[in-house]
Amino acid sequence: MKGRLARLPDVERGAAPTEFFYGAIEMMRRGFDVRHFEIDLDRPATLGDRAIGRLWPRGARPVKMDPSVVTQVHSLAAQLNAADCLVATGGNIAFALAALARLDVIRRPIIGIQCGVLNFKHGYLRREISAALLSRMHTLLFGEAELLPMRDFFHLPESRISVNLFGVDTQFWRPEPAVKRDIVFSIGNDGRRDFATLVKAAAQIDAPVHIITKLPLPDALPPNVVHHRGSWHGTELADERVRELYQRARAVVVPLQASNQPSGQSVTLQAMACGAPVVLTETEGLWSREQMVQDRNVLFVQPGDSAELAARVQGLIVDGRMIKRLGRAGRETVEQSGNIECFADRVAEQCERATGRRGNSRTTPPFC
Repeated sequence: MKGRLARLPDVERGAAPTEFFYGAIEMMRRGFDVRHFEIDLDRPATLGDRAIGRLWPRGARPVKMDPSVVTQVHSLAAQLNAADCLVATGGNIAFALAALARLDVIRRPIIGIQCGVLNFKHGYLRREISAALLSRMHTLLFGEAELLPMRDFFHLPESRISVNLFGVDTQFWRPEPAVKRDIVFSIGNDGRRDFATLVKAAAQIDAPVHIITKLPLPDALPPNVVHHRGSWHGTELADERVRELYQRARAVVVPLQASNQPSGQSVTLQAMACGAPVVLTETEGLWSREQMVQDRNVLFVQPGDSAELAARVQGLIVDGRMIKRLGRAGRETVEQSGNIECFADRVAEQCERATGRRGNSRTTPPFC
């Protein structure tokens, strides 16, 4: 979990949200003995990494899997085998654990959080090897749209894969009635964001549009667009500063490209927890159509439609009652089904099922 452990002091004093640890903090508070291990994805390649790379060509490896992850996980094997259950919050680490389990190096049940696996090309070898490794873990997905395609593509039994809708820290992400809502806000860095459509729409929006991203934006920005270079995952902006922007938003825009992968989930839930109305691109990858309902707690737009996006946002800017209605409904949705406590409950349940025991486990280390 490179860089995440440094945020623990902020979490403990309430200056950062707990969802950054995928339910581990909540499990610790319930009495689970949780150990965190960091994997450095930026570490320079070693001789061992290069050897694995030659023996295991990229086209035959699961998506996003790097030899350095395998060697780093291997170096932790003794500590990991002291646990009851291993939770990998990155698909690459989950595959590395499963590969080492096939070699009897890792001997504990594995729970792997996967997202967007099918967005990558799979030749015969990659598909067969990925399927073999997925059979050595229980896979958790963030959204319902990926469940059946993943099961069918990799021939996984129902017992090996399930959905755990993501949740956010509702104590940290909260409304602030005293703050005036005077901006439009958007944040995100995953490759499925469509900021070009938002920038095009901004010319028809009568409010400052603040965008936080490291992704490139069009060269020519309308005068009302304010570009902050950074990310929620990074340290460029404090979590409290991001929360302030949510609390100031008359609309939070989550512009997405068409995809079957759940995208924009954490931003949407954070915004809703802060009582901000959300304008979200409707894609096949929407994580839950039961949770997210048009005009009840969200406003949908179609991919790439800047005119519709501008109209939705402008409608919110001029309608204070709609802002309050959607804001209240959004907050209720997160409190009921989109909070990190619910997510942690389901992770804990899966750990107990994997180990065949109820109550507190010896240790359940999450990764990222």
